[in-house]
Amino acid sequence: MSEETKHSSSLSGDALEAEDVLAGAEEWSSGETWLVLGSFAAALVALVIGLMIVPTSILH
Repeated sequence: MSEETKHSSSLSGDALEAEDVLAGAEEWSSGETWLVLGSFAAALVALVIGLMIVPTSILH
């Protein structure tokens, strides 16, 4: 393997920039954004409910 080929296939922090990784990415639609936010909200609600149920079941 030549030195140029080794350098171009490197995954070092200098060679791998965020712009390079996201160069071909498509933008999110607003529906996808709401889906992600809804998932976080559902996870937060489940966490709060779980934290209320588990301690009370341990104490009784």
